[in-house]
Amino acid sequence: MSLPVRRVPRLLVALAAAAVAATGCSAAEGSPTHGASEPEVSAIPVLADSADLALPLDAYEGTPEERELLVNAQQVLTTRCMDRLGFDYQPPQRSGAAKESPNSRIYGVTDPETAARYGYRSPEETKSAATRAKGEPLSKAEETALFGAPDLRPDELPKNQQEAERKSGDGGVPVGGCIRESFLKLYAPDPESVDVLYVFQLKSEADTRARTDSRIERVNARWSACMAKSGYQAKEPMKATEELGFTDAELGGPQAITAATVDVACKKKTNLVGTYYAVQSAYQRRLVEEHAETLNLARRQLRDRLRLAASLIS
Repeated sequence: MSLPVRRVPRLLVALAAAAVAATGCSAAEGSPTHGASEPEVSAIPVLADSADLALPLDAYEGTPEERELLVNAQQVLTTRCMDRLGFDYQPPQRSGAAKESPNSRIYGVTDPETAARYGYRSPEETKSAATRAKGEPLSKAEETALFGAPDLRPDELPKNQQEAERKSGDGGVPVGGCIRESFLKLYAPDPESVDVLYVFQLKSEADTRARTDSRIERVNARWSACMAKSGYQAKEPMKATEELGFTDAELGGPQAITAATVDVACKKKTNLVGTYYAVQSAYQRRLVEEHAETLNLARRQLRDRLRLAASLIS
């Protein structure tokens, strides 16, 4: 079984991946596991949709509007870096902030109107696919300035801006390019900076621990039986499209719309959203307790980051 992992912006993942690889450790490394015990859940709420839900670890992440501000601020820093190196760089055009709630798809499709219109395809994915456009190709010199030398190894990349300034003391192309410089200035200015993916990693850990929770396994079995009554053979709600054999191109097609409509109805009938929410919240609360000191530091650094981003955009 696979519980969902919250999506993060692709650009953020790409920029942070090297930092994660360079450190060689995860957020949960060395944390207690409480044995194999399942955390207590006092009550399971009856929920049909996930759009308005907030999980415990959400409090340590920025809002969609704040994330959009950070993306825009990083583009400003990247453009300034390229200008410093003598390039008239125009960052790729973006379609704007996501309109969906951050948790609207955390348990797959749950809204009947969305399912009836888009099937398993997200409305935001549909919009971005329709508006995506390729920019002008970069020259080799621009590519090097933007992304750094192509033969750089992950362990050669600076882990914070202080280290980067020591490595790029000659004022030339920063190690890792302007993309790396803009990321470090915003997300890792000094050695005390908490990994930008720290909260994301903790959420992934909570999901992993919840996969074999008996309450999740039982609700999955009930959902699967409900789907089977309509002729759909699927055992794991979070892998429904894969188990039902839909390709990416078919996710918004008529067959997918019919299946997604049944899927949503079965989730409501079995209270899958309420069960997942209660169980995941319990595992996340446990991790919040285990990592309270680092999480509080991450939240303070987020506030500092947002102040810097606001000053760059204004």
